[in-house]
Amino acid sequence: MRRRRSLLVLLAAAAIVGSIWLYVFLVTPRQQTLDQRVHDVASQLKCLVCQGESVADSPATLSQQMRGIIRQQLQSGKSEQEVIQYFESRYGDRILWSPPWQGFALLAWLVPIALLLGGTLLLFIVLRDWQTRSAKGLTEHNEGTELENIDERELEHYQQQLEQDLATEDVIFTRRGTEAD
Repeated sequence: MRRRRSLLVLLAAAAIVGSIWLYVFLVTPRQQTLDQRVHDVASQLKCLVCQGESVADSPATLSQQMRGIIRQQLQSGKSEQEVIQYFESRYGDRILWSPPWQGFALLAWLVPIALLLGGTLLLFIVLRDWQTRSAKGLTEHNEGTELENIDERELEHYQQQLEQDLATEDVIFTRRGTEAD
């Protein structure tokens, strides 16, 4: 009985310690250094000199200066969003990696979603059509099995009649018929 009680106490203590660790590591946000915050903000901005690079990744002089401005503003207590708005007010929407959800840029967000939904709908319709066609084909095939039930003598009779009709209309079939006899 004592062993069981000590085991339960040990398990309860482990559960409490584990939940505290989970809270500390998962729930509370980790403190970012200033360099990490500068990199996060700079990665959301496009380099105006280099094409296809962010301010964080660009070696251009302008990007280095912009990173310095980002660092100064973050040190002065501005939030990351305020720093991004500062650059957006100076350079416009073209400096942002992800365009805002307004005006013409809204199409950049909605068109891919609409194409994805349309493609999914088209795929669903095509697959459903294939399924109904294959079901119809199976029923037609089952109806066609009646031909298999015809007696062999009847088939030979029809085959001979067909060969005679073809032989009267075309010389090629006559040769086959005479060679076979």
